[in-house]
Amino acid sequence: MTAEQQIRKGYLDTSRGQIHFRETGVGAPVVLLHWGPGHGEQYNAILAALAADGCRAIAPDLPGFGMSLRRVGHWSIADFADNLIESLGAWGVEQCTLVGGHLASLIAIETALRVPQRIRLLVLDGTPTWDQKTRDQIIANATHNQAPPDEAGDHLQSLWKHLLWETAMWRPNVPFSAELGQFAMGLLKAKMLADFDMRPGRALAEYDACAALGRLQVPVLAVTADDDPLNNCHQQVLELAPDCTGHVFTGDHPIHNQQRAGEYAGPILDAMKDCI
Repeated sequence: MTAEQQIRKGYLDTSRGQIHFRETGVGAPVVLLHWGPGHGEQYNAILAALAADGCRAIAPDLPGFGMSLRRVGHWSIADFADNLIESLGAWGVEQCTLVGGHLASLIAIETALRVPQRIRLLVLDGTPTWDQKTRDQIIANATHNQAPPDEAGDHLQSLWKHLLWETAMWRPNVPFSAELGQFAMGLLKAKMLADFDMRPGRALAEYDACAALGRLQVPVLAVTADDDPLNNCHQQVLELAPDCTGHVFTGDHPIHNQQRAGEYAGPILDAMKDCI
């Protein structure tokens, strides 16, 4: 059995519904919040890499994604953070390294502001330090107005085209290939499973990451990649977050390539050792 095959899937109950998660390993807890759209499967190889180095690695599907609860009405970043804090209690995690990517980096920041004593290390993987005008423009472009189902299946084609556009937005220098098609298919399955509709985009537009970063009281590791569109926010994160170190991955982001899981886990493990 491979390390990835040893990943256990389960559900936990929260006051606002069930959360689906993946977990493997024993040791220092590391909780990883996936990019949006998507789900915790994004981290399968990374969970295995962390577990192999003596960590208990957990990757939940955020509310409204994957197989977790469907959101009712609007959820703010604070709502996502509160649900995560409740989930930490259900997992029996008193203190952890918390990893958040892209949209989820905001959830991770807000969680660290609310319960700093429970965050050993905060890992921010691409934090959008956009001003309000930029946030509003991006959300307006990213929102997909899905057509109602029809017999010919044109509504699915519309969704597929939008997901390819969104994939190109986050991986602009990667041409379409079988590997990229598989990645987009994962997004499509996540959409079909969770009825994802960009409601988290409103939460992103509302949240002032710059102001929040300056109030952090926990050690921060900010990571990015050469080809990540949020790379241009990296320096600002380093400047705004107190007690912050940085790491830049070469080329395309390793989170898109399971063979580079160890490369992604390495800086996190090194920073965790520094926090002892």
